Amino acid sequence: MKKLIMCGELFTAETEAVLDNMAVIVEDNIIRDILPGKDLEDISKFDQIIDLTDSFVLPGMFDCHTHVAVNGAADELDDGIRYARLPATYALRGVKYAYDDLMAGFTSIRDVGCCPEWADVCIRDSIASGAYPGPRMMTSGLTLNASGGHGDNNLLPPFSGLGKDNVRAIICGPDQARQAARMNFKYGANCLKFMATFGVLSKSDDPGPQELTYEEMRAAIEIAEFRGFTSCSHAEGRTGINVAVRAGVTSIEHGIFMDEETAELMVEKGTYFVPTLVTMNRMLENMKPGEFSEQVENKIRRAAEIHAKTVSMAYHKGVKIAFGTDVGAPYLPHGTQADEFVYLVRDAGMKPEHALQAATKISAETLHWDDRLGTLTKGKLADIIAVKGDPIADISVMKNVSFVMKDGKVYKDQRI
Repeated sequence: MKKLIMCGELFTAETEAVLDNMAVIVEDNIIRDILPGKDLEDISKFDQIIDLTDSFVLPGMFDCHTHVAVNGAADELDDGIRYARLPATYALRGVKYAYDDLMAGFTSIRDVGCCPEWADVCIRDSIASGAYPGPRMMTSGLTLNASGGHGDNNLLPPFSGLGKDNVRAIICGPDQARQAARMNFKYGANCLKFMATFGVLSKSDDPGPQELTYEEMRAAIEIAEFRGFTSCSHAEGRTGINVAVRAGVTSIEHGIFMDEETAELMVEKGTYFVPTLVTMNRMLENMKPGEFSEQVENKIRRAAEIHAKTVSMAYHKGVKIAFGTDVGAPYLPHGTQADEFVYLVRDAGMKPEHALQAATKISAETLHWDDRLGTLTKGKLADIIAVKGDPIADISVMKNVSFVMKDGKVYKDQRI
């Protein structure tokens, strides 16, 4: 089936340019041509004409840091809730949360943990099979971290210990890191996630200290590299970020307390940075008195105070910024994460064009999917979205996506 998409403004993401009055020709699920609208000759040969001449058209977006197991409730990560639900419950809910991301224009997502017993793999495969509509997914399975680390449970023995806590792979030493990575890939994960540092929402730690050793990180990353898979690391404190970069991680997630030396090392090594600025800002705007412990609330405020400055520093040093939001975290339900654009542009000082490329071209590179996605290019998959308004002038219009095509199929059309 041949479709003709008439575009008022077109941002291919290949460059920073915005092109006027362009046409995109889609055959089945492939972009066959992109040309000026004035060069069209016989439009009667098309099976469908999609008129987006009043819209800004761009590639389908990526969210490289999602949690499809949860949907923004402040207590969803508590042990009392997390261990009272079956993996099937998370899977069934997760397909709806992923669908909400698709409707917001995120045609590709990477899930980076919180799904017990590889429920994220079930969600990914159910969508890929056509059983449910949703974005294409990359999944990390069980996140690797140390006993007592960020995300480990707070249960007492004999319910807690090395091995697995249902949501995390709890490791100690390089051999266990290798085994945990192999188990993840055995059960269908297609990327690796590990905790290089402690975190903000953990009840009994500080986000600064390093959690895993260099040898543990490197051992796990090496297994991913054997399989041709990418890796990502929750990394907030300066030292842990630096060690994860030296260990060869593909992307740093959060990076709150990154220093200039590490940013320069990331440029040298080609390490990607997924900031997730929206997360702390949503919590600051919405948390109620007493909802978090005083210690956690103080960590949220500390992190929010410095995070945008860190991202700005890394951006201006030339670190490659990819788009990710931590969607599913407290007060950040799926489908609402495009606020990240506002924080990247307004608070971190990114050019709007670069913020759009972060969510398209750079994110596709981060996931190693840029051979078929991330830009509107002849021969790539037809993932195409549109917004009303000009995001170069007002980036907040990205919060209202009016048209979504994934793999050549229209999932959302609010032209009327």
